[in-house]
Amino acid sequence: METETKEVLKKIFDKKEIKSRLPFALLAGFTFSFMFFFFGVLEIYAGNRDEFMFSVSDFIWPITVIALSVAVVLSALILFLPKTASNIVFGLLVWVTFMGYLQVLFLNGTGSLMGDTGQKQNVVLVVIDTILWAVTGIAIIAGTMIMENKEWLKRVFLIGIIVLFVMQAAGCVSQIGKIAGDKAADTASATETTDTSAAASETTDAADAKNAYLTVQGFDKVSKGKNVVIFIVDRFDVSFFQDITKKEPDYFDKLDGFTYFSDNISRYSRTWPAVTGMITGITNDFSIKRSEYFDKAYTESEFLKDLKANNYKIKLYTNKYYAYSEGTPLVDIADNISVAKSYTITDKSALVGKLFMLSAYRYSPNILKGSINISSASFSSGVVEMDGVDALYEINDPIVCGQILKNGLAFDGDENSYIFLHFNGCHTPSNMDADAKPLDIERKDMAGSVEQLRGCMKTIFFYLDEMKRLGVYDDSTIIITGDHPRARNDTLEPSQPRLTALFVKPAGSTGKLAYSKAQVSEENLIPTIVKSAGISTEHDYGLSYFDVPENENRVRYHRFELSGKPNKLVIYKVTGNGEDFNNWELESYVELPGKFYD
Repeated sequence: METETKEVLKKIFDKKEIKSRLPFALLAGFTFSFMFFFFGVLEIYAGNRDEFMFSVSDFIWPITVIALSVAVVLSALILFLPKTASNIVFGLLVWVTFMGYLQVLFLNGTGSLMGDTGQKQNVVLVVIDTILWAVTGIAIIAGTMIMENKEWLKRVFLIGIIVLFVMQAAGCVSQIGKIAGDKAADTASATETTDTSAAASETTDAADAKNAYLTVQGFDKVSKGKNVVIFIVDRFDVSFFQDITKKEPDYFDKLDGFTYFSDNISRYSRTWPAVTGMITGITNDFSIKRSEYFDKAYTESEFLKDLKANNYKIKLYTNKYYAYSEGTPLVDIADNISVAKSYTITDKSALVGKLFMLSAYRYSPNILKGSINISSASFSSGVVEMDGVDALYEINDPIVCGQILKNGLAFDGDENSYIFLHFNGCHTPSNMDADAKPLDIERKDMAGSVEQLRGCMKTIFFYLDEMKRLGVYDDSTIIITGDHPRARNDTLEPSQPRLTALFVKPAGSTGKLAYSKAQVSEENLIPTIVKSAGISTEHDYGLSYFDVPENENRVRYHRFELSGKPNKLVIYKVTGNGEDFNNWELESYVELPGKFYD
């Protein structure tokens, strides 16, 4: 037995064999680990800095240590495993590294961090991508099994790995340069905080205002005066409404005084820039940067100015990135705002883990991407805490719905209130059931858009009952809708209508739920609010939902974001009944700047 052990150890630590394997082991182990655990993370961060609320210094050392550790372990496996197993490990690393690199360059298309990683993909592209991964894997692993007797094949593998490493090392230097040149990337370090809700805004300088954020303050409160409440159930497509009513025709009958509009068209197909457009009434033609659009929308919005002039508190509950970048333009508008001069990473391991998930999503074959649900919003929930007066508002349905259902509503003042409350709703990832309870690991398979929609509606029904209890329901203007419809497949141009569910209760409206086939659109949202709430204004906002006759054919526009290289905005002109796709005319394309994959 002792002799056999010595023979095994002798084979494992054979100096000649180790010397022969060493360059292959080091290059394969370090190139793979460098790409997935260091360069991939750094490149995503450098290209999307505006979407994150933390600095590169918060994760650079952990990912460096992990990348080096993984590299050492993988290299050791190739060095000391028996020859056949060593060659297989080497082949697997070369295969995944090579194909991951090709995936980013040619096979991904263009994506974003906006929470759509779980979207349905083009089946043809997925099949082609999967076949390419499989064929390449077989070829590379077969090659590593015979390379011992093929010196030219050894050289091919060696040169190929060196080229992969050098190209990514050069890219890494470029990304470090970008980050180092970004003065805003590492400025939040002080511990002092400043409250900037209106009264304090005069003492807030421009640098502070950049760190303003929307808080949870008052999301479960209404005013004793007039209330305008907008419930945004993300991705509330009419198909989800139909899924429920087919099984329970009377499900929505609890909406007293509401009218359901079955032919409603949203401006956009994505949360960005749909939410900002709904709040401000300012459209985005994508001719300016995202931050410039936010500044323009909030500072130029006549609607927001009129709300303030009519003594309305403006309370906006939505995520950073979706509706704002720097908080500067919101300081004098939103009442639920705070400014942080610092932030805290509450769970560094979760932060690093989510960054690795982004890297894995980026490099993985398309067939695996659907199983990875990750977005910019994932980095705020339980990871980054802003050190302002109140907590950051996060689109986290179980938490928001849970608090409303537990505590009910209360008053927060005598003035008027405009409340914009954004739920994750029908959007993936689903993490709430029909009873508005968080889904744990054991129940994760129950997660789905319709179930989460039911949970949101249970909360909304309760919210409305609370308004009735407080005596403010009848005089309130209440709208329940989505920011955009369901894409179905964002890599293909639509072949069927894209309609968004819409329920509207104008002030003073009573009676059972009514139905309308009027051809309405998001253009009618703000006019409805202005007219229903009796807002005094010198601005002509146009027709409300109820000003549009049911028998009148109208022209509306929907801007569908088509994922590809590059992303494109496909602009549809809809003339007449939007439920008939024959009335959807593809009018033009607008090329969009690519992010995340590029």
